[in-house]
Amino acid sequence: MKKYFSIIYWIAATIILSAILVSILKTYSASLLLSIMILPGALFAKYFMKDISFKNRKSGIIHSLYLALATLFIVYLGIFSSYWFLLKLGSDDCPDIMLNPIFIWLLLISFIGLEKFIAYKLFATEYKEKYIEFISDRKKISIEIDSIKYIESKDDEVWIRTISGISYRTRMKISQWEEVLDNRFLRVHRSFIVNKNLICQYNSSLIVIGDKSIEISRKYKEKVLDELSMAQSAIPNSNIHNI
Repeated sequence: MKKYFSIIYWIAATIILSAILVSILKTYSASLLLSIMILPGALFAKYFMKDISFKNRKSGIIHSLYLALATLFIVYLGIFSSYWFLLKLGSDDCPDIMLNPIFIWLLLISFIGLEKFIAYKLFATEYKEKYIEFISDRKKISIEIDSIKYIESKDDEVWIRTISGISYRTRMKISQWEEVLDNRFLRVHRSFIVNKNLICQYNSSLIVIGDKSIEISRKYKEKVLDELSMAQSAIPNSNIHNI
């Protein structure tokens, strides 16, 4: 269910949005088309919104403004494309409210926020899987998820490093591993995902897991430090120590 939740949600959101817009556009086919053309902007905002941090307030505000402008550009591009090329209408036929940036952002924020709320209610207490299956060297492998120390991407291969010292090679991309693993794991670098429960020490530039030191890249630094700080606060006797 969790794997397909976003797909199901955004299909439903598109149908609901088209039902809302039908009162403006008169025909359901036109409103459905416009809803579909707005969808890329919504997904763009959702994808990049999670990378914005207000730990540095000024930086957070600037990045939010950039995201708002980029999202509006994508939405407007979709709206005008549907009117000019698909519906064969002119820009004068587009309802003024569809060009109102405040309306567009309220619309997108509402749908993105609702998705997060529903996902939280559905999966906050979700049972954590004990085992994970994958293909390694043409063999089906099943291992305990908690036994994974970290996942490393090297060239076109991804290696699963375990606490027993055994490593498994897989063609599954690290971005796909990031999707299937739950919140026990944290992406710290474009080439590394680590098991948070096995982190011994960390600072602003690296984490130590077992005898392995892994760099925290600039892209993930704020998110990593925030999550590890929260983990320390939530668990008084946590094994994670800031060095």
